[in-house]
Order: sequence, then C-alpha cells, then structure tokens
Amino acid sequence: MSLQGNTPLSGYPKTLRDFTQASELLILPSSFGSIQLGETFSSCLCINNEANVDVDGVHMKVEMQTVTTKVLLAEFGDSDYRLSTGDTLEGIVHHEIKELGQHVLACTVTYRLPPGVRIASQSEDANQDPAVQTFRKFYKFAVTNPLSVKTKVHVPRSPSALTNLDERDKVFLEVHIQNLTQEPIWFERMRFECADGWDVKDANNLITDGDGEKSIFTGTTALMSPQDMRQYIYILDPKTHQLEPPSTAPGSIIPLGRLDISWRSSYGEPGRLLTSMLSRRIPLVQQPPQQPASALPPYLKRTVAAASAPGMPPRPRSPQLSQSRPSSPVPTSRPGSPFRNRPASVGPGRAQSPPPLPATNPIPDVDVHLLVRDFPRRSIALQKPFNISCTLTISTSIPFDKRHFTRMLTLAVQHVQPPKKTHVPASVNNLSMATQSESFTRVSTSGFSTPSPTSTLFNYPLAQQKLLVASPRQTLLEMETNEALLPPPFSEALPEECKIPQSSVGFCGPSAIFLSPIQVSAADSVELTTKVSASQDFELTYIPLQPGFVSFGGLRALLVEDKFTSTIIGMDGFAEALEKARTLKEWDVVGEVWVPS
Repeated sequence: MSLQGNTPLSGYPKTLRDFTQASELLILPSSFGSIQLGETFSSCLCINNEANVDVDGVHMKVEMQTVTTKVLLAEFGDSDYRLSTGDTLEGIVHHEIKELGQHVLACTVTYRLPPGVRIASQSEDANQDPAVQTFRKFYKFAVTNPLSVKTKVHVPRSPSALTNLDERDKVFLEVHIQNLTQEPIWFERMRFECADGWDVKDANNLITDGDGEKSIFTGTTALMSPQDMRQYIYILDPKTHQLEPPSTAPGSIIPLGRLDISWRSSYGEPGRLLTSMLSRRIPLVQQPPQQPASALPPYLKRTVAAASAPGMPPRPRSPQLSQSRPSSPVPTSRPGSPFRNRPASVGPGRAQSPPPLPATNPIPDVDVHLLVRDFPRRSIALQKPFNISCTLTISTSIPFDKRHFTRMLTLAVQHVQPPKKTHVPASVNNLSMATQSESFTRVSTSGFSTPSPTSTLFNYPLAQQKLLVASPRQTLLEMETNEALLPPPFSEALPEECKIPQSSVGFCGPSAIFLSPIQVSAADSVELTTKVSASQDFELTYIPLQPGFVSFGGLRALLVEDKFTSTIIGMDGFAEALEKARTLKEWDVVGEVWVPS
C-alpha cells in the first residue's frame, strides 16, 4: 500500500505538490518553495488503497517535529475504519510556524490486512499481530525569518522637555523592519502591545477629516518590496507621573512591550509574528581610563618640588629650583659664615591645641529637581514680560537616629549669568611675566642675609582674602546678619563650557528669591534610612529681547539654612552652620520659546 498510484486519481494530483514524478513511494519535491516564520503550514494528505482487497483499521497520525518540540497535528481513521479497494482517506492539516530551523512532517500509517493475504516479513515485535502493517514517511523543510526587526530607544534631551512633567518620562521607540523574503508583502496589521505601566501612541497614523486614523503607508507604499526597510515610531508614556524623576540603576532593563505584526504574501497567504519583549537598557557609567603603570620603580623616580606660578612650567635654571650637587654642602651650612655656631632662636612655646571633636554622622545631601508647570507660549511677545510657574522638588534622607526630629530646609533660587570674560592685553601679560622673572633673579642681599635656595610667587588671591577678613567692612557684615552669604550670580563653569544663553531673554526682578521653609519628618518610620520629599512652588519673570527661537535660563538652587527641630519635649535640636549658601544644582537652560518679531 502506498500514498501514490501509477495513474492519477480523479481530481487529485499524483503527489502532494508535484505533478510529474511517478513512483510507488511518497516522493516530495526537494524544494517545495519557502515557508517563513509566522506563516501557516497547510498540507493535504491522502491514503489510497491500491490493493486488491479491503483493509481494516486504517489510521494515520501526523506530527510536526522540531529540534525542541513535537506537536501532534491530526489523526485520521481509527481501529474500525475500513478502506475499500480504490478508496481514499484524505485530511488537511494546518500548523502555525513559531520556530526557526529544521522542521519535519512525520506521517505514520497503520492498517490491518484481511486473513489469507500473504504478509511481507517485517522486523517488528514478535508479540504484535503480523497482520498489522505500519510505515512512516518524513517530509523535511527549513523555516527562515521573513522580517528583520531592530529597535532604537530615544529619551527626551531638550531642556524644555526635561523640565516638563508630561514630556520628561516619555520614551520614543524607533522600529526598523526589513523584508527578508523574495516576494513583496503587505502589512495587514502593525500594533504595539505595551507592557504594564505604559500607554502607547502610534505616531505612524494620520488623523483624517472624519476623526479617523489612516496609516502613512498607503497607496504606492502599501506593498513592501524584498529587502526594503521601513521605520515606525511609537511614543510610550508612563501611566503615573511623579514629581521626582524615577531612579533606575545603571545597567538595568526596563520592559516596554511587544510588536504584533500581521501580513499577506503575494498570493494572499497570511503571516503573523509576535516579537519578544522589547526593552530599554539603562547605559552604564563609563569609568575614567586608568593611567598606565610606570616601568620605573618608585625609588628611581625623581621628584622636583617646584613652586612655579599656575600654568607656568618650571624653568631648568630658575633660582626657585635647588641646584645643589650631591658633593656640595647643604645650602644652610656655610663653612665661613660667622653665624655658623650661633644657637638657634627658640620662639615662645605654643600651647597644644585641643584634640578635634569626634565627627558626627554627616547630614545626607539634598537633591532638587525643577519642573515648569505653566508656560504661556501663545502670548509671548517681544519686549513683553511673561511669567512661568515652577515647582522645586526636594528629596532627602533622614537616618533612623533622627526620626524624632523635623528637618527644616530653607532654599533660594538665584538667577545665574554667564561668567565674565576678562581680556588681558598681550603687552600687560608680557610685562607681568617679565616682572616675575626679574623678581626671581634680583634678590636683595644686605648684611649677613643670604638668598633662599627656593623662592615662591606672591599669592595675590590669598592676600586679598586676608585683607577682606581683617577689614572692618567684613566684620560689620558679620555683625549685622547671621544668614549664609549667597554666591555671586555668575556661573562657576569655564567660559568655553558654559551653556547659559546670552542676551536672548533676560530675567526681571531680584536676582535671588528666598522660598518658604520646608519641613520634612519621618517619625513613623522603622527603616534605617527614610527617603522623604516635598515641593515648593514659585514664579519667575522673563522678558524677550530678541525674536526667533531662543532659550532662556541660568538658574541655581541654594541651600540657605538646614536645621533639625525636636518633636519631643526636653530634646534640643541642632543646625548645620552654613557660612555660605551651598549650591545644590544649576540649570543652564530653563526653557525654550518662539518669540515672534
């Protein structure tokens, strides 16, 4: 018995897929075409009784085998099924291809011959009925990938988006899809199924006049030719927003969702592909490159202590460097000096300073974030002031031993301007360098005084600082107020590294705004360290000075006062002494706006 006869049956081909080759055995073509991942494998299987007698118990079992799995597709007939001479048992199987690689369609046929029929010898179990005949046929084929799916993840980087609560946490998923088949395909559906906690917006659809949506790939761009590539954009937004940005560890993976793709081939065969979970990986913090180890041992390294001016390399024959040779006497011991045997002068003894107090646990740092709540973009006009509503979010940690204290923070926001550039003429710079060079060579020698083997430059900043501390103006300023001093309203960054916009939009009002004190506590917490947060609202006023697309900003958050007050009667609080306001964070750009001319 075979699945193919010498003459074709009425309405059926000689084999499943071939019309030419004639054989007594089931012969399938070496290459029936191509089948892709996500398509549905369909096959029509026929059993023909070409014997001269009827057979009983006809049963066919169809399985799909892969490297990892074995799936039962269908079973036809049973132990009571009788197949007469010339009759056919046929069945159709379907299987959705979900794996790549080699696949095997295994067909196992079992039937029983009637009594009195000569039975061919088979190597089977002796206990099995010899009238039961079994044969198997295998059909091998490979499954390839029809599409290449690559993704890129983008996050907001513009200053306006980073200070906007609705735009700050968005994720832009860029999907690149390439047709790897040899035929054009038409995408019936392209849908992104986002993970839990996300909302998705399909940016590949256009809004029509009837408030409907229409894909941008229509008309002549509906079909995707072989090796063509398309780009799709999906905008993901968290379902819940927090004032404080979410903190994610470097290297962590955030799941975003899956892509459900359905297409039709050139002959209308359907295909469906569900990608694996697409995710976003938080980049790792790059470590600074390590300096290569020196080949010289430490005791052979030659160190020269040169007290040169900042930015000036030491000169080889400069008097500031020691030029004594090993055989020469030490510069401080002069053989012919009349003061060689002079006893060293002993100054008045200084009392031993008391030992330093034991260091207490440092107060955790304060982290701040800026949000812009309201921005009147439509009413912006040249030379017309406008207000923006801002929120300053403060987060800090309270240790367990300070849970009975209420922490009171006083903050201020200060407008910051670009650093001033001081242009020094070349003639003045050369004159100062010549004066410094002459000061090293001309050393006054009167009487028994001798020039020092090492010489240093005069420290002008240190001298100005000493004069400022000793001046009556500084003493009067300290007596009038005990508050921390604010730093100058200029950026501390280098001029070439500063990104604060200049002369586009100016601020109005005072350069510093003191906010109301903020109180945070963790009285009911049982953790070792409790993270608490609070927020403070304020407004800023700016005035556009130039038309066009301009940026404005330059803002600094300062910690003016930090103290703990006790919630228990009889327990005193304490405060951190701040002589100068501590800078918590700086923002070069607060927002971007279009100013009409």
